[in-house]
Amino acid sequence: MFSVTSQRPLWFSYLKINHRANRVHTEIAELSSFLHSFKHSILTKTVLNKLQILSLSGILGSLLMFTGDMLLYYEPVSGLDYDSVARMSTMPVKRLVAGGLIGPIAAIFSIIGTYLFYMVFRSVNKALAKISFVSFAILFIVAGSYHAVFANFGFIGRLPESLQIQQLLFLKTYLKSIYILIFICGTFWTFIFFYLVIFKKSLFPIWILLFTPTLLILFSKILKNHIPYPLGAIVYGGWINLCFMLFFLVCFIHFSRDKIKSEINNLS
Repeated sequence: MFSVTSQRPLWFSYLKINHRANRVHTEIAELSSFLHSFKHSILTKTVLNKLQILSLSGILGSLLMFTGDMLLYYEPVSGLDYDSVARMSTMPVKRLVAGGLIGPIAAIFSIIGTYLFYMVFRSVNKALAKISFVSFAILFIVAGSYHAVFANFGFIGRLPESLQIQQLLFLKTYLKSIYILIFICGTFWTFIFFYLVIFKKSLFPIWILLFTPTLLILFSKILKNHIPYPLGAIVYGGWINLCFMLFFLVCFIHFSRDKIKSEINNLS
């Protein structure tokens, strides 16, 4: 006996392909419109909407955290020669204190910025919108603490070598536990963000996923070997905060587009 396999008509496949092509074309048009609005978002004098203000807060938080990084361990090196711990042991104490203190302050502005996720997504799924905001807020709270504690590498580096090994072991163990919490919150937020952007209609276009900071961060190890002198500490050392800064900047420009301003004004 021969089994007969049912096949869908050719016109059905054509419609499916045509639908995907139209969707790709729409996303490309959206991205083109976004790039066009870049010229007007900052240079023109307009009243900022609420999502732009939140985006600016996120940019400021990332910029402050990046500044703290540079205070802690900046030096003109390549990516291969970058060593933050070794550099911090030679930094002035006042600079280490200032760099560490910036972390918790920067976290406040970053947390304010993350409220935009709740505002954007609450109309499509209020529960996930709350979880998205809370998970990212916890991430920045813990990241601010991590940044402040990280300065201790510089203080330990001033101790006699016989005392450094045990102290460094304690510090690295503690920071590892903090990093695990940051990783969990970041991964949780990423899944929620992708789900809401792809499967729910919101103010976020699909192409925004290309700028997801928690994914861009994964490229840091690949970039390290290719960062030339003197950008090692700036690019590799500040990569995490540069990724968040870029993401919030993209959000700011996107929310300045005339096409969605009316929708933003309808947000309560």
